[in-house]
Amino acid sequence: MTVEEITFPSSSPTTLFSAARGRARATEGRGRLFRPPEAASARRRPAVVLLPGLGGIAESREPRYGAFLAERGYVALACDTFAERGAGGASLLRRALTISETMMAADAFAALRRLAADPDVDPDRIAVVGFSYGGLAAILCAYEPIARLLGGAAGPRFCAHASLYGCSVARLREPVTTGAPVAILVGDRDRNVDLDHVAAIADDLRRGGSDVDLRIFAGARHQWDGPHRETTRVRPSPRRMRLEIQPDFRVRDLRAGLVITGGLTRAASLIAHADPRGYDMLRDEAILARSDEALLALLARGAPSQARRAAAE
Repeated sequence: MTVEEITFPSSSPTTLFSAARGRARATEGRGRLFRPPEAASARRRPAVVLLPGLGGIAESREPRYGAFLAERGYVALACDTFAERGAGGASLLRRALTISETMMAADAFAALRRLAADPDVDPDRIAVVGFSYGGLAAILCAYEPIARLLGGAAGPRFCAHASLYGCSVARLREPVTTGAPVAILVGDRDRNVDLDHVAAIADDLRRGGSDVDLRIFAGARHQWDGPHRETTRVRPSPRRMRLEIQPDFRVRDLRAGLVITGGLTRAASLIAHADPRGYDMLRDEAILARSDEALLALLARGAPSQARRAAAE
């Protein structure tokens, strides 16, 4: 296995509405690229884009998955969404307020384009896997309107999407997906998520055209793959948020009555719904083994994106 630090062109739209209006500054994306042994062989490899949690790249997580996937024949690119935008050393609250899920989704599609152009990679077999905050973005990338907005009408699509202990995700009023399969993995003791809301999102994805594997692990808390060997409390939690993405990419906060179009309204919505009770993080080896199994099963199911799109057309 080889590991290298790479850069790639990306952008920084604060919200989906900002992206739709062309308001996004150019950004130099950064990431760690993991290649399996003998990746330069004639056979092109499947690949995975890894999206970090709010804490950014953690040595116990993204590099672990990069190596885990490379050992199984995948090329993996772990995006460093926060460091590339100058928030690598910022607090979790500041990161949440200034580095949006739309920026992370923009990085996901930028990384997808970078991998699709790699001679070692099969462009039709690139998946996206997100952790917590990154899980939110990985699910957003499964919706065709968002894929068109951030990835282009004729751009590549992800062949599969996985969210591991992903935090609250906005629902789409018209939830049409790319058709790629989705895995949503959460714990029943994770107070960073609302399980009823997660089930509704899974139903949206199914109605939109994707097969969904929703797994709720009994006894699991947040970040079961992290370094915390003892229960660690994190505050606050966004589990009470209820957002709906409109066809014009305005985001409606259904509880506060706000319409989110930019940074100020997005920050106001986050602050209004922050649950001060927070949530617990705890590593769980048994859950990690089951999560790995579910992740590999999803990656094996991912259908070639170009063939899927041609069939849909």
